[in-house]
Amino acid sequence: MRKTTIGVIGNAARPGVELPATLLGAAREVGAHIARSGAVLVTGGTGGVMEASAEGAKSVDGLTIGFLPQADFSHANDFTDIAFPTGMGTMRNILTARCCDALIMVGGGIGTLNELTIAYDVGTPVIVLRGTGGWADRIASSLVDGRWLDERRVSELEFADSPADAVRDALAAVHRPRRAGALQAHTGHAGA
Repeated sequence: MRKTTIGVIGNAARPGVELPATLLGAAREVGAHIARSGAVLVTGGTGGVMEASAEGAKSVDGLTIGFLPQADFSHANDFTDIAFPTGMGTMRNILTARCCDALIMVGGGIGTLNELTIAYDVGTPVIVLRGTGGWADRIASSLVDGRWLDERRVSELEFADSPADAVRDALAAVHRPRRAGALQAHTGHAGA
């Protein structure tokens, strides 16, 4: 039986930038809740929110997968069980956004925003964890009718106020029918 995959997108670690402890704590909690649910955690496999969520999942014996932007395994964080060294740079954002059953957005910079727009276009459900900073807290003011990234109304963004609620909502979203807004050749998702 295929396992449900929940992707976590959010701030990457950058040299000289210390991410807020509250952001990383929320990511750890999300990861732990994903693992407790029996789902597989999927991230970009490197540092920051990706590492923290994987650490949370591993703390309760969860399975973690990472799509690395680099072409070698050495960039994977210590909590990633299965690493795919794609060598694709930021183009690897397509993999998490398209291949997961649902995504949870925790904070986030421009790379996270890129993953969000890809997920929206292919109809992958996204749950935004409010109160985690970055695009997770800015995106609401940019939405059409408070729910959509554009007038096509492809995939309604949902918002949660706690890590437990975000995971609960992501798991519920997995079972809803998907709509896609992209060209016909690119519609659908890997789970269909």
